[in-house]
Amino acid sequence: MTANLLARASTDAAPKAPNHAAEAPAHAAEAPNCAAQALNGAAPKSPASDNSARPPEPECRCDRCAPLRDPVPPGSRHGALTTPAAEQVLGAAELRAELAAGTWAEPWPGVVLPASLAAEPLARAEAALLRAGPHAVLSGPTAVAMHGCTAAEAETVHVTVPYDRQPRPAPELVVRQAWVREPDVLELDGLRVHALEVALAELLCSGPPRTALACLEQAMDVLGGAALRFRAAVAEQVHRRNDRRGTRRAADLLDLAGNRPSAAAPVAARIEAAVSGGRR
Repeated sequence: MTANLLARASTDAAPKAPNHAAEAPAHAAEAPNCAAQALNGAAPKSPASDNSARPPEPECRCDRCAPLRDPVPPGSRHGALTTPAAEQVLGAAELRAELAAGTWAEPWPGVVLPASLAAEPLARAEAALLRAGPHAVLSGPTAVAMHGCTAAEAETVHVTVPYDRQPRPAPELVVRQAWVREPDVLELDGLRVHALEVALAELLCSGPPRTALACLEQAMDVLGGAALRFRAAVAEQVHRRNDRRGTRRAADLLDLAGNRPSAAAPVAARIEAAVSGGRR
């Protein structure tokens, strides 16, 4: 099973998670009062009320302020929490106040995260898995992007869930039902992700052809001498799919990627040749 081949083959291929703790502004530097007091309605002191120069008060380190001060709250790997978990960390009233103020966000019903992390791919991926429930796995273009294929990066998160799970659809969240084989699942950055060959097989069958081919060729370029063996592993995953929709198109795209001299032709023309004649 391929485990994040692009990251292992080239340190430049896989995107690095930002250091949120280093980038986040200090809580005390923005407001001298304790955040917990602010939530309770205490008005902050105005600097203009005191003309004397005073050193800034030290940052509040109380346990109650910790989830407001730190970008990633306790109990979360990348910032996302279920609503009940966030209520345990912040308190139900405080969470409602933070959501109303816009300092926390709810990307999908039942999951929340600090607004400063709402656009971070890893935080959104964690939120999507929490929304989808147990045994869910990042799949398709989201999983391919997690492995370092930059052409697949997008705001929409794709997850696969077992057939006994039926989460409601939500904006920017694509949920696919399928058999989830645990040998096809690995952990990247603490999140459940389909192995690269499995995710690429799904992308080749159901994703935009140009994106799918670009990701496949990027992976093969990075893998070098192991490229043909990897391409064969992707082809095997396509062959094993119970859902046969898109498998003929995937086979054509795999042929294009394997026929490397044809890469001199424009990618759009090569894809059009692969999917012409109704071959989907």
